[in-house]
Amino acid sequence: MRRNTALTRIMASGVAAIMLCAGGTFTVNAAEEEPVKADVSVKAIQGLSDDFIGGMDVSSMLSLEESGVTFKNANGEVEDLFTLLKESGVNYVRLRVWNDPFTADGQGYGGGNVNADRALTMAKRATAAGLKVLVDFHYSDFWADPSKQQVPKAWKSFEGDADKTADTVYDYTKQTLTTFKQAGVDVGMVQVGNETTAKIAGISGWDGMSKVFSAGSKAIREVLPEAKVVIHFTNPEKAGTYATYAKQLSNHNVDYDVFASSYYPFWHGTTENLTSVLKNVASTYKKDVMVAETSWAYTLDDGDDDSNTVPSKVTADNLKKYDISPQGQADEIRAVAEAVNNIGDNDGDGENDGLGVFYWEPAWVPVGTGGKDNAELADTWNKYGGGWATEAAGEYDPNDAGLYWGGSGVDNQALFDFDGKALASLPTFKYIHTGAVTDHVFTKIDPVEITATDSDSIDAIKAQLPSEVAAHYQDGVDETETVTWQSAALDWIRGAGTYTITGTTNAGHDVTVTVTVTATPAKDYVTDGSFENAENDKNWTIAGTGASITEDSGNAADGKRALKFWASDAYSFSATQTITGLEPGEYVLTAMSQGAAADNAAITDGVALSATTGGKTTSDALELNGWVKFDTATVPVTVGADGTATITITGNLPADAWGNVDKVSLVKKTETPVKPSTENLDKAVAEAGKINRDEYTNESLAKLDQALAAADVLLAGSTYTEQDVNDVIKLVADAIAGLAQKEVSSLTVTPSKTTYQVGDAIDADHDLKVVGNYSAGMGNVTLSADQFTLDYDFSAPADAAKVTVTLKSNPNVTETYTVAVTARAEGGSGNGSDGAGNGGATINPDTGEGDKTNGANGDKITGVLSNTGSAVTAVGLAVVVLGVAGGVSLALRRKRS
Repeated sequence: MRRNTALTRIMASGVAAIMLCAGGTFTVNAAEEEPVKADVSVKAIQGLSDDFIGGMDVSSMLSLEESGVTFKNANGEVEDLFTLLKESGVNYVRLRVWNDPFTADGQGYGGGNVNADRALTMAKRATAAGLKVLVDFHYSDFWADPSKQQVPKAWKSFEGDADKTADTVYDYTKQTLTTFKQAGVDVGMVQVGNETTAKIAGISGWDGMSKVFSAGSKAIREVLPEAKVVIHFTNPEKAGTYATYAKQLSNHNVDYDVFASSYYPFWHGTTENLTSVLKNVASTYKKDVMVAETSWAYTLDDGDDDSNTVPSKVTADNLKKYDISPQGQADEIRAVAEAVNNIGDNDGDGENDGLGVFYWEPAWVPVGTGGKDNAELADTWNKYGGGWATEAAGEYDPNDAGLYWGGSGVDNQALFDFDGKALASLPTFKYIHTGAVTDHVFTKIDPVEITATDSDSIDAIKAQLPSEVAAHYQDGVDETETVTWQSAALDWIRGAGTYTITGTTNAGHDVTVTVTVTATPAKDYVTDGSFENAENDKNWTIAGTGASITEDSGNAADGKRALKFWASDAYSFSATQTITGLEPGEYVLTAMSQGAAADNAAITDGVALSATTGGKTTSDALELNGWVKFDTATVPVTVGADGTATITITGNLPADAWGNVDKVSLVKKTETPVKPSTENLDKAVAEAGKINRDEYTNESLAKLDQALAAADVLLAGSTYTEQDVNDVIKLVADAIAGLAQKEVSSLTVTPSKTTYQVGDAIDADHDLKVVGNYSAGMGNVTLSADQFTLDYDFSAPADAAKVTVTLKSNPNVTETYTVAVTARAEGGSGNGSDGAGNGGATINPDTGEGDKTNGANGDKITGVLSNTGSAVTAVGLAVVVLGVAGGVSLALRRKRS
């Protein structure tokens, strides 16, 4: 099914759109232009104002340039980064400012080493390129985010003093912005702190933080009264937090204009929620809002081999929000921009309160490869600060930068490739205004995932295979395609495992399905071993003091309740459950424990788990190694003919020792089967891989593929037998033996290029169309250059030059045509007098006679007419090949004076 794009086309053609807002309605016009042709597909956002901010934070840029990085446009031409951004539709840049990101001897901390002076250098270049500037004060000497808001070194003496910190923030902000103003920088916004969710400049608590916010705001108003004051937070996905922050700012009378949010789809929820929480702030407090940071990955590769934030710190499901590609980046940017644009006008001034979006560090590409193992790269990071942190940063941030210093963790989220060339996603901020369309070219089909248990039947698993899938195309229009799966391979599922089979759609596209089969949990014979159902507490007999079954939320190993214990004096307890009706045999009893002594020291022998059967007791210690540091005890249990086992948890603990026991389980012991050897199957599969598939019919190859799919499925299982292995070996062997060779009855050669000269090469991929007429019901099939060879014979007289095309898989099938050859008017120099010039010879265009110093009288000229590397000898003039109905006609022409 095609995505319905009719409405999109209507809106893109210039129809007026009516937007609803808190103050009533206002009318905006859709983009008048036709969407531009591009390599990504982007729908124009309706109602987007011309001054909507499409910004980028390029704070690391100066260090990257110093490290040797250059930035290139889509054609690979080097350009100034700011000029390139402007040409790509960017209208704002964001530049962080750290107070003093250097050691006493001048070694930078990294991340661009962006102090005020270096930020000013970049800001002046941005202004010269026609871009506005957002100055992002961190009020720290290095990274400031929710987990780090360290006080600058120079402010350490009054750390925690909100009044002195506020006064210093005012002075520092005013002084820095004055230099920006005097330099002529076009500062449109100033950010007071970065992601100040819980702290700013070492100050926590809303009373103190608000003093710092207000001090920064005051300085901005005095120096740059036209600039907007921005306060920046993060974690919009946490319910109620933004409403709380905005209320606190209002209650403390903080003077600001823009409530800014970070939004990374990997962690921060949905764009719908983003719109909701920001709209609430805009409508309640009449503030502008924006996204100050966002990004998405175009690859999961690591450009500098020093680990990336994505995917290492991202769940697999969150990586699926957008495609990992430049198109996925364009989709993410558009989605976030639309979410901000959907804020609308909440104060009735006719302006959208959603100002725009900044993409974070789109140009932070690698400065080398090899990670820290490359000493030269590590030296470059340390010298110029082009990585996220240098070794020197450890003096300021010992617990993070000091341990994990290195390169860019976001090089795979840049809008430039690892070599600094612009990706197709870079102009997305332009495209959200104009729209962009690309060709309807197939890109991929998302893999299908199925889950089952080893108790499910094969038919039940097959029933989950979808009959249709969505095929994705470059222009964003999906197609629904039917699938034929190699479902017979699923018959070879053996136990728990991860199985993959393939399918083909009606459009000829490949698709895969991953079937994850999990083992059915063994039956647990303990009644409510996790203590979650209070009605089952009666199954446990508890004696002694200090222990009870109760809620211990956050500390339990499973659920919220556990067998919890503590007493102010030394104490002993026991909890017992007797289980009957067990089948005689071997069982395993387990339980988990956590806790400690009063001084938090570990207790290794105070709590035990035991089982009594037939008068015999076996036990294991349940250690108390600290808060939620769970220990697991394992007790082997042999159940006799009476089918009874008594399990007991005992404790003998000193005063104030505490903890709990949870997740008690008794299951039948199972033996892990020994897998048979698959050496012969591996050999059979390897043999099949050596087969030249071009030589055989599709029908016989399909049978081989089915056998190989069966082998793949079987080998992924956990419980296959020797007989299973032998059966699949036979399948593969029979399929190989049954391969049927293609039969070709004729070849047709059609040249597309009609004129050649000596020294030219015949390009077998482009100059010749070679078609084989297959007799096995396949009709005419176009052959590629690696399926035929070209032979040339120009030793005969001028009227008998020949080119022969031979099918590689069947040398008996050939097609020969003749050509006439003349030399170039100006050829390359020969190297001898024997008539064998290299690359041609100089020919008199009037007489056809050769220069005897460079060739031999012009009687024979050697040139390259074949892309196979064979030398050809030709009589001198030009090759003329004329295609006529039913074959090829060739003519010999000789120039005369």
